[in-house]
Amino acid sequence: MIQYLYRSLKNPRIKKVDEARAGAWIFAYDVQSDELEKLIALGFDEEILEDALDYFEVPRFEEHEGVSYFFTRYIVHRKDGQISTAPLLIALSDKYILTVSHEKPEFLDNFAHGRREAITTQKMKTFLLFLDTVIQNYERSLIKIRREILRFYGKIDEVSEEDIKRTVALESRLNDYLSALVPTHDALALMLRKGRSLQLHEDDFEIIEDLQQDTQQVIASAKNSAKTVQNIRSAHSDILAHKLNITMKTLTAVTIIFTVPTIISGVFGMNTWLPFSEGVQGFAIVMLIILSFSWILYKHFKNKNWI
Repeated sequence: MIQYLYRSLKNPRIKKVDEARAGAWIFAYDVQSDELEKLIALGFDEEILEDALDYFEVPRFEEHEGVSYFFTRYIVHRKDGQISTAPLLIALSDKYILTVSHEKPEFLDNFAHGRREAITTQKMKTFLLFLDTVIQNYERSLIKIRREILRFYGKIDEVSEEDIKRTVALESRLNDYLSALVPTHDALALMLRKGRSLQLHEDDFEIIEDLQQDTQQVIASAKNSAKTVQNIRSAHSDILAHKLNITMKTLTAVTIIFTVPTIISGVFGMNTWLPFSEGVQGFAIVMLIILSFSWILYKHFKNKNWI
């Protein structure tokens, strides 16, 4: 699917146009082979466009034949409730700004329908606006993750199996975010170094530097959150191991306490002559021996905190 969108400073709202024109935003997603040919005809590199269709493409920045290509990854909310990241290519030529993705990104759809403002003729500012929105979405998602992590802290000694699965999923999501954010930060740094060749204005330099700083802060937040999740899982494992150790000690102590009386009663239950077997007081003496040994063993294990 390809949409051609246009807005200049004179236009109050963004509008669709029938074909690519200078200053237009080419909004491409779920690109088919015939649509790919149209993009190539507009001057975009075929191999780089094919890279954009690779779902596992990593963020980077490169230039080819006067066109700047910036790969990043944005957050995707799946229909099954899962959250992951997907690749997004933003390309800047002398005439157009192009975005290519596997499916329609919701945040770009907001710009396409005028729910958020973008002036397509200001290609660099539009690019920076798109990228800033990507970073803001990461930041909002991380805030939700931190809130969920705090809930785990409140019941760390009562974490269930489902909670453990949830923490594993959170850690996997955070690692996915870091895999997208770290190379995006590096791509911004490379873009700054090549700023002169990109003909960036002074304001653009400042915005990119701010974006780079924001990205670094989000990376730090994601790393801290991932570390916290690891600490929670580690603490839960230690708590479970400690509880299991206490249980095993208690069971061992109880087993030993009841084993000695069983042996004594078993011996005196044999069909042969034994001390105290003929006297009336024999039962009382045997019970006294059993209780004495049991009490001694109980006090021993109690002093060792096994019971």
